Amino acid sequence: MGAGPMRHRLTFGALLAAAFLLPSPGRADGLAQVRIYTDDDPPYVMVGPDGQVMGGTTVEKVTRVMRRLGLPFGVMQAAPWARAYQEAKTRPYAMVFPIARTRERQKYLDFTFKILDADVYFYRLAARSDIQPHTLDEARRYRVCVVLNDYRHEYLQGEGFTRLELSPDSTLNVKKLAAGRCDLLPSTEPGIAGKLKALGLERTLVARGIRLDMLDSGLYAAFNKDTPPDVIARVKAAAAAVEVP
Repeated sequence: MGAGPMRHRLTFGALLAAAFLLPSPGRADGLAQVRIYTDDDPPYVMVGPDGQVMGGTTVEKVTRVMRRLGLPFGVMQAAPWARAYQEAKTRPYAMVFPIARTRERQKYLDFTFKILDADVYFYRLAARSDIQPHTLDEARRYRVCVVLNDYRHEYLQGEGFTRLELSPDSTLNVKKLAAGRCDLLPSTEPGIAGKLKALGLERTLVARGIRLDMLDSGLYAAFNKDTPPDVIARVKAAAAAVEVP
């Protein structure tokens, strides 16, 4: 990536951090214990070389809620997805985003507010015209790149997919697809387009296949279920007040 885009990302990050230095309503004691976890997932979340969250389409919406509540930007931490999800599963006051809702996850998490909707499709290399599954049954024969413990991992595993290639993050999966190390990649259109751009690759490198129409692909911010109800209620109210989504 050239110096120009990096300067833009750093400038956005600096402005974002500065915004949280402005006067804001005081926090209740419960809100002071909130910790927010996310992972590097362009264009939804962008993390700089120093590991700090720099921006992204979902970050912008979540920070509006944080600002409404008077939460400092420092409560947001970037981590590999598996760790971010584990923190939210096991720690009261922990929130994770962006995350899709599944039956399994609802055992541990309160899906506090929706951030956006996006359909999920299978993508393949455009040059691989021999890989064109029309059903999930046909797709099972191929190697599929997924992020460990991601909702697409959980969904495809539940649908009997056994040739799943696991990675710690979604950008690495796009690299693997580009290198021919897997055959199919489940992704949203904004997700794969953003990652290809970040990697300096053309969108035309990949072709879109079937939509995973039985998969709930809405993206949410979700709290550990043992978080006090009044904290969750305040966050829900703040999200409604800033019109998320």
